[in-house]
Amino acid sequence: MEWQGIAKDARSKVLDAIPSTWCLDSKWTSQTASSVIDIPRNSGVLTKRQLDITDQSLVQLVVNLARGILTSVEVTEAFCARAAIAHQLARLRFPRQTNCLTAFFPEEAIDAAKACDAHYAATGKVIGPLHGIPLAIKDQYNVKGHPSTLGYIANYGNAAQDDAAIVKVLRDSGAVIFAKTTMPQTGMALETTSNLWGRTINPYNRELASGGSSGGDAVLVAMRGSPVSPSSDIGGSIRAPAAFNGHYSIRPSADRICKTGMATTLSGQISIKVSCGPVCHSLDDLKLFIKVINAYPSMQFEPGVVPLPWRDVETPKRKLTFALWDFDGVCMPHPPILRALKETANKLTAAGHEVVNVDLPFDCWTVALTTWKIYFQTGAVEMKAKLAEGGEDMLPSLKYHLEAFGIKPLSAAEAFGLNREMSEYKTAMSHWWSTSSSRTDSGRPFDAIIAPVHPSTSYPHNFASWWGYTTIWNILDYPSLTIPIKKFKISPETDPKDLDYRPMDIKFDKATYEMYDPELFANQPVCLQVVGRPFQDEEIVAVAEVFDGVVNPPTWRLEDYN
Repeated sequence: MEWQGIAKDARSKVLDAIPSTWCLDSKWTSQTASSVIDIPRNSGVLTKRQLDITDQSLVQLVVNLARGILTSVEVTEAFCARAAIAHQLARLRFPRQTNCLTAFFPEEAIDAAKACDAHYAATGKVIGPLHGIPLAIKDQYNVKGHPSTLGYIANYGNAAQDDAAIVKVLRDSGAVIFAKTTMPQTGMALETTSNLWGRTINPYNRELASGGSSGGDAVLVAMRGSPVSPSSDIGGSIRAPAAFNGHYSIRPSADRICKTGMATTLSGQISIKVSCGPVCHSLDDLKLFIKVINAYPSMQFEPGVVPLPWRDVETPKRKLTFALWDFDGVCMPHPPILRALKETANKLTAAGHEVVNVDLPFDCWTVALTTWKIYFQTGAVEMKAKLAEGGEDMLPSLKYHLEAFGIKPLSAAEAFGLNREMSEYKTAMSHWWSTSSSRTDSGRPFDAIIAPVHPSTSYPHNFASWWGYTTIWNILDYPSLTIPIKKFKISPETDPKDLDYRPMDIKFDKATYEMYDPELFANQPVCLQVVGRPFQDEEIVAVAEVFDGVVNPPTWRLEDYN
């Protein structure tokens, strides 16, 4: 069968798993409006109670399930229904061109939810910290009985024989898995599109990318079809889609979270490691979820994970010192990103914190060259072979990046040289941070770095974007979060194109500058990145709480539910 036929069958199978009661009327699926974010609320498919359930945060759901206010079955049904709506909307305007889900198994999930409710009825206790919580999980994580495709035609139909380590931890904690979410072909793209599944669309503006490689996760969480989703990141794949969809997220230090049972075509590349972390709606949700998937001690002897428990770190009471890194010298961020950085710095300063403008201690284009060559030390032969097996071509954006960074097979000596360069960058960055007290009025080293997540808040489909604001923290292995700036609005009046800017002689900068249009991005969320030091994940989350409290004053408190 040609790849087009395989793709048609794959997409139809997901759509056919949606019960008729959750199918949208053509009034909604034929809409031409750019934004579909409010359609789940207005479609009439969900009851008022289901809307109330799916609008709750993860922490609220956990509390209400533990108190018996909600049952797992009703919560699971509500999220499955809302996920089905999201899948029908997060697509281009062509019949049957689906996205955001690669597998949908509500009946299996309802059976698991019934088991949770039966346990609670018999014991009066929850199974674990995520008792009865329905979750969708990224395609890359093996879920027993369902394929992990990585967006490859050749991988469709190969059902996983066992659960990935994270899936096991989630099930042991009481979670109910009901779907798998889309990722791009190969996984090495910041836009989620593939020949197999089609394109996953940004629900705030369907003309823009959802981000990648965890685009399906981010879209589904944005549409409140899952309260949280465990994603993965080797170059920005948690943070870019989280930012494009207005979420909190964390890329932890890579060896904090177990990766056993994750599908990949680059298993031999272990110099820059993949990191696993959540995309979610709040820092409270993030803290709850990351503590579960950190999974110490249940995963302490798994390969590739450092057996560290998640530590409870108090939110700092003292005034903090932030480094503000607004431009990497390669690709100038768009006006809304620069304004968000400036306004955030002003708010932090007004709250008594110190903000210092900085440059990093190396040339970021050179670091990017090293990063991409490490990713593809074999010249991407594994990916090319898998694509050939499925009879499909490589998508243009990845091909563009491979050419831009001069990717070719390397000798052992060349690979050793790249690892030496990476070590030198880490040494330089560690020294830069450790000696930063000499550059602060407080006399203390920086508590965190504030930076863009991406040069833009998204981009048009098929655009080959600059990853440098995220990949820098992958090669250094520094934990980094995305924080939405919730009341920030983009407009032509506040964020006009800088007509005086002259792009540098770098393809990425010129293309990024030329594609900016404030009207195109007017409905987009804006997020910033907050970065900490290796294995101080708990500390940077605590600092992020202070940051979030300044830029997003709280309207709901965890203490209200204690």
